[in-house]
Amino acid sequence: MTNPLAAVSARLLAVAEERDLAITTADVHALAVAAADAATAAVVLPAPSVGRVRLTNQQTCVLIGMAVGDSLDEIARRMCLSSDTARSHRQTLYRRLGVHSGPHAVAVGMSLGLLRPATLLPLPGAQDRSAV
Repeated sequence: MTNPLAAVSARLLAVAEERDLAITTADVHALAVAAADAATAAVVLPAPSVGRVRLTNQQTCVLIGMAVGDSLDEIARRMCLSSDTARSHRQTLYRRLGVHSGPHAVAVGMSLGLLRPATLLPLPGAQDRSAV
């Protein structure tokens, strides 16, 4: 099994060399440690101001589209809506969830149980414990 930190360090060093950046291996190691810490840090999301969040079907479709990485135009096309109407649903969704961006909306939606991944995804840098 390869050390994820060593792999990140090697990749950072390769990019630094490709771009002819004046950076030491100690700097690269510090960046890799910081990236690993940031990737595995606990994320605390503020709860929406209302107790129980209820979304319309359209808002749920917009949230699902954002979760799978679709653009607003792709979401609008799939829902047979104009881009302006999809944008309006997105803004209402943001307001109901108390967020200001798509990734934050997806994260809050998942934390509230509005979205559930089909499979559990491993955290970056986490060891695979399935073989234990």
